[in-house]
Amino acid sequence: MKKLTAALCAVLLVLCVCLPGASAARPALSATRAYCIVDADTGLVLAQQNMNEELHPASITKVMTLGLACEKAQGNWDGVKLTVTHEDVYSLAGTDSSHIALREGEEVPLVDALYATQMASANDGANLLAEYFGGGTIEGGVAKMNEQVEELGLAHTHFANPHGISDEDHYTSCYDMAQILRWALEQPGFEDVFTRSEMYTMQPTNVQPVTRYFSQQDKMRIGSSRYHVSSILGSKIGYTNTARYSYACLAEQNGVRLICVTMQSELSTDKYNDVRTLLDYAFSTFTGYTDLPAQGVTAQLPVTGGGESLGTVTVSDPGVRLLLADGLSAKDVTVSLELPETYVLGTEPEVYAVYTIRGGTKQESTSVRVKAEISGLTELLENSTGTELEAAKAVQPKGRALWLLGISLGSTVAAAAVTFFIVRLLAKRKKRRARSASRHGK
Repeated sequence: MKKLTAALCAVLLVLCVCLPGASAARPALSATRAYCIVDADTGLVLAQQNMNEELHPASITKVMTLGLACEKAQGNWDGVKLTVTHEDVYSLAGTDSSHIALREGEEVPLVDALYATQMASANDGANLLAEYFGGGTIEGGVAKMNEQVEELGLAHTHFANPHGISDEDHYTSCYDMAQILRWALEQPGFEDVFTRSEMYTMQPTNVQPVTRYFSQQDKMRIGSSRYHVSSILGSKIGYTNTARYSYACLAEQNGVRLICVTMQSELSTDKYNDVRTLLDYAFSTFTGYTDLPAQGVTAQLPVTGGGESLGTVTVSDPGVRLLLADGLSAKDVTVSLELPETYVLGTEPEVYAVYTIRGGTKQESTSVRVKAEISGLTELLENSTGTELEAAKAVQPKGRALWLLGISLGSTVAAAAVTFFIVRLLAKRKKRRARSASRHGK
């Protein structure tokens, strides 16, 4: 099912760049290679440049690392301590990477590791978190990261480490990273970590007697900075010589929540200026949501269970709330259904309503999927309750026959054994009598 999801997402990505009207009036950036702005609620692409190009992400990689750690913890951080391993520290030797000087054997509270990875962009902290959700090894953590990529259906991402040090097998795209951030924001506690601007204090540990302080490093979130943008709620910044400057943020203004990702900005000032340009454009173009009621688009979906057909259910578009550019309305949106061949009971039904926006010069012409509505399933199950499926009928007599055959064979074997025992016993008695008569005759 995950492979199917990935394939469907790939088709939608093609739609994103191939539909007529894709040359919408959007910012064209020269100092930043790629960007993507999406609606944080639906993931709808609002504007983009080279959004599917595979690039080195640098430390925005840690969005995935933090997301998986928060998913595993499920908000239960109290009392959880992680022990720093040799690999957490020494795998970073010679990389000249950001860290908080963790030491082998150090016991670190999970909450400290989360804030260190987010605010101090600590690569040793990212290693520690990867071991936490990866079954005790960094390698296991990276495998989990790539499993999540597959589950999200992302076509342009592969991780080689949990921190973002450049590697030829470590890449993502602006679109993929925007969707990763959307997913991460759904994990318990992630948004608290991602949006914290106040200084964080890490108390001394069993190994380190010093107190460590983590402060906000993103100048766009520091009120006294000339780059400050008040709409940015949370962000992750990244840099390596290969990747150059990368940026991922959650921003909100007048009830509109956006995710903005930029990659390969040449200079830090380019990153700040371009992100500001993108957010200014987006918030001035997309000022409110448009409610699209259900359009009555329906289809019949066969349902199977126990290897047999149970009947069909009705799938319909649920209606949706979309962020449309000013000047666009519901008439600029079409809806279709995306269904599997059958719905197998016991599995998650991959049923979607696909909303396609034809924005012309006002908005990216693209599509977004939302879960479709299924009706008639309860009635179908009620009608099937107590009904013997044909598949069960075909199997049941065979099962009974085998059971009876087993009993018959067992009885036969037992009878034969008893008979054999009695015959031998009688033969022995006959021999004894013969010997006794012979002795008395002498």
